[in-house]
Amino acid sequence: MQMSNRNKGLLMSVFGVFILSPDSLLIRLANLNDLSLIFYRGALPPITIILFLIIYYKGNIAKSFLLMGKAGIIYAILHSVMFVTFAYSIQHTAVANTLVIIASAPIFTAILSVIFLKENPKTFTWVIIFFSLISIVIIGWGSFITTGFAGDVLALITGILMAACAIVVRYYKNLDLVPACVVGCILTALYALPFSPDLTINISQIIYLSLMCFIILPIPFIILTIAPRLTPAPEVTLIFLLESILGTLWVWIIINEQPPLNTLIGGIMLLCSVFLFVFITAKEEYY
Repeated sequence: MQMSNRNKGLLMSVFGVFILSPDSLLIRLANLNDLSLIFYRGALPPITIILFLIIYYKGNIAKSFLLMGKAGIIYAILHSVMFVTFAYSIQHTAVANTLVIIASAPIFTAILSVIFLKENPKTFTWVIIFFSLISIVIIGWGSFITTGFAGDVLALITGILMAACAIVVRYYKNLDLVPACVVGCILTALYALPFSPDLTINISQIIYLSLMCFIILPIPFIILTIAPRLTPAPEVTLIFLLESILGTLWVWIIINEQPPLNTLIGGIMLLCSVFLFVFITAKEEYY
C-alpha cells in the first residue's frame, strides 16, 4: 500500500523533531562562549545542507541559489538573526524557558498573517493568543529580577522570527528556500567571527559541535522546508512543538537542569494553548 504525501510529511516531521531534540543539551555540554557558539552553529551546518542540495539538484546547485530571489534574501536574514537570538537565549536563561517560549511561534504566525497576508484569524485564535501571552509572562516572571530575563526576551524574539520565517515561506510557497538556509548560516558566522575572542576548541567540544552542526541542526531545518509541501503546515508545527518538551527532558535527565516552577506552569499553559490552536487549525483544513 502506497503511503500518502500527508503521511510522508508527518513521518518526516517526527523524524526531524527527534533529531533536533538534543540540540539544547549539546549546547550546554559544549560549554562555549556566546560568540564561539554562534560562529560554529553558522559555519558548519551549510556543509550538510549543500551536500543535500547537490544530491537534490543533481549538481546544478548554482541555479537553486539564483532561483530563490529576494524571498531567499529576506528568509536568509531572518534565519540568521533567529540563529543569533536563539544562541544568546539558551546561554542566558534556563533551557526550558527558551524552548517553551519559542513554542509560541504559531501564535505570532497568526498575528503576522493579519499584517502581511491580510488573513483575519477567527475570535478563537485571538483568545488563544491572549492566553499564550499570559503564559509567556508567567514563564518570564521568575526571571524578571535575575539575569535570566534577558534570555527570556531573546527567546520571545526568536519565536517571532520563526513566525516571520514561516510567513515568508508561505507567501513564496512556490520557491525552494533551502538554499537561503545556507546564506543565513553564513551571515550568522560572519556576524560572530570579528568579535569572537577565541575559537579554540577541545576534543569533546569538537564531538558535540559535529553532532550539533552536521546532523542535529541542518537535517530538521531541511525537513521544515519540505514537509509543509506534503502535509498541512499546522500539523507539521504541531509535531515540531514536541521539541520544547523533549529538549527540556534531555537537559533535565542528563545534566539535571530542573525547570523552575513558574516555567512548568507557564509552559503547560502555553503548550496546551498552542496545541489546541494548531489542532483546530489543522482540522479546519479538512472541512
